[in-house]
Amino acid sequence: MTESIESAPLPIQAMTSRQLVRRAQLLEAVIDLVREVGPATLQMRDVADKAGIALGTVYRYFSSKEHLLAAALCEWQERLARRVLMPPRAGEEAEASGDLTERVLSYVRKEIRGFARNPKIAELMVQVHVSSDPYARDALARMAAINDEVMAKLLVGVPPERAEVVKSALGAILMNSLVYWVTGRGSLAEMTNTVESVTRLVLEHAAD
Repeated sequence: MTESIESAPLPIQAMTSRQLVRRAQLLEAVIDLVREVGPATLQMRDVADKAGIALGTVYRYFSSKEHLLAAALCEWQERLARRVLMPPRAGEEAEASGDLTERVLSYVRKEIRGFARNPKIAELMVQVHVSSDPYARDALARMAAINDEVMAKLLVGVPPERAEVVKSALGAILMNSLVYWVTGRGSLAEMTNTVESVTRLVLEHAAD
């Protein structure tokens, strides 16, 4: 049974610096716990105990387990995006400015490696994407905005209408492949091959 309460959580923009630190501690605790036990059995009390924060305080920031999990997934995705969006360091210029297909493939491979190192996070990704929780949907919208920012950088030179098709196709194939992998219907190698093949296909003439 999902733990939840009726009152709305405190909006991020209304939080003090101290409250933002607590929120960050909770998200870090969630990410650690998901890696250990997966999202299905995790409970709000487990997160509160690991973060050293009272359970009642957790509900001030997150209305439900689904909300908390979605926010944690968004944080995990944003960390990868920040690495892509930051200016390249010495020796990384080729990746940032090279061939379109290779630019996008580099990012896709980083995502897949992240899931390969953290298969429980892949389970979380699938679970959050089918959640009907309104706050989870807000987190998904934030993730979509982050992805748009990353894709805008990677798809430089691609006409906007084609870029939208590319983003939709890559998002769909990654999610479909994740579902097959986390449910045991496909291997990691098969997922990687499928995602890379589709990426090459949709980008073949994207910038023409």
